[in-house]
Amino acid sequence: MPSKKKKIVVIGRSNLQNLYIHTVLLKKLPVEIYLINEQAKTSEQDFDYASYYHADATIHSGTFNECRNADIVVFFQEEMSNESFSNEDNLALIKEKVKKMMATGFQGIVLVATAESNIVASLIKHFSGLPANQIITLGTMLATSYFQVEIAKLFKISPKNVHGYIIGESGQDVIPVWSRAFLGGKPILSYLAEEQKRITSDDLQNLTNMITKIPDFPVETKDGCTFSFSTVTVLAELTEVILRDEARVLTVGAEVKEAYGLESPVFVSIPAVVGAEGVRELLALNLSDDEQKELKRITTKTTKKLGLLHNKGGIS
Repeated sequence: MPSKKKKIVVIGRSNLQNLYIHTVLLKKLPVEIYLINEQAKTSEQDFDYASYYHADATIHSGTFNECRNADIVVFFQEEMSNESFSNEDNLALIKEKVKKMMATGFQGIVLVATAESNIVASLIKHFSGLPANQIITLGTMLATSYFQVEIAKLFKISPKNVHGYIIGESGQDVIPVWSRAFLGGKPILSYLAEEQKRITSDDLQNLTNMITKIPDFPVETKDGCTFSFSTVTVLAELTEVILRDEARVLTVGAEVKEAYGLESPVFVSIPAVVGAEGVRELLALNLSDDEQKELKRITTKTTKKLGLLHNKGGIS
């Protein structure tokens, strides 16, 4: 007897939507995907022409009513990257979408795929009333996987044997957790003292600088890279992990409370166990003093941004 298809609803406008859906289709997941935006009919028709090649999945245009029994809602908002839209305009759009979503009785997982994703996640939690573990951002998944691959290149080993994380936010607000980075069971920092011909502090700094170029949402950089393909690859991977209930450790944006000594709940990217129920468990790393101080600086920055929105009266 065939297994019941899972249901994904894609809310909001973004030029990444079709690329995300295409990447999900390549994973051969048995899913129904519903698009809710003004271009949904055109996208539905486009994918329908190729339905022979993705028999496991179906794509439809729909309304917010499709959220009622969705396993995952993917929350896009292209306007978050548009400087012509004010914070107040974006806030109103987020509130409107979330209220429509929750009016259907939705109780699934929300994946936030926007710029300023940790801010947006906090707003979605506030407006929806959903448990924090059911709201997830892409966080530093892309930065962490890139970090592991580049370390593997330095040591000429498989990335599967590199255990290291990027936490925090994005851009200049990322933290490579060198104090908890290992090759197999051996700390990477120990190589600086024992095998300086193999790796130097300059190598580590160069890698850190490369990581800071990765945004939380696609933007075109000076060298023309848009990060579109890499972003949707990670988003599709996160989708699969949830739908297959894989219980994998991923550096996603999740609400952190007491862990890491933070003073108030805030969404930030840290290692977490992710499965069908969303964030199953937060993994508290034993950070160095400098890493802990940097994490506090980053989360304080996020808290202040939310505070400004509260002060303007947009959150109620």
